[in-house]
Amino acid sequence: MEQWTNDTVNRTVMALVQQLTKDWTKTKVHSEILEIFMKMRMETKTEEEYVSLLLTNVAFATESSFALNKIFELILLNKQFPPAEAVQAWVTDAHEKIEQQLPTLRDMYQKHFSGEENMKRKLEISYCPVLLSNRIKTDFIFAFIHEQNQPMMKDFFHADPKAVLEALHHISGFFASMILEGIELI
Repeated sequence: MEQWTNDTVNRTVMALVQQLTKDWTKTKVHSEILEIFMKMRMETKTEEEYVSLLLTNVAFATESSFALNKIFELILLNKQFPPAEAVQAWVTDAHEKIEQQLPTLRDMYQKHFSGEENMKRKLEISYCPVLLSNRIKTDFIFAFIHEQNQPMMKDFFHADPKAVLEALHHISGFFASMILEGIELI
């Protein structure tokens, strides 16, 4: 098979993400997201602690998104399907590294969000789509490497890895935004 065009990549990633999220309902996703926010509120005693935890979670989720992109890039560049256990180990390792870097990352994200008029609201609005987009990316990567899907997914190895990564990033973000549309945060 010859190299895929960016259009082919975009259409294929879109179709696969649609398939992965077809059973997701707005009500269920909104409920899960609100539950996450309620847990954070219950874990904290003050509004200041809540904003601090939210900042930590935004930093962790955003850095996790970068890590998922790197993991998928590695798979695409190696043009091989690693076992799910290996991918899970990479994700776990990435999360551990992010945890170790959180103090520095928090400072960086604090600087980024500190000029915001309503920092809490901005963090809440930022956290939701990244969290959901990460879930889509994770599901996509594990579906991509699944043994039953490999005959179809191997065609992605003929595409430009950057185009595939960009498509997954944008399409997962788009789907996250569409699913989250109309969510009422606490």
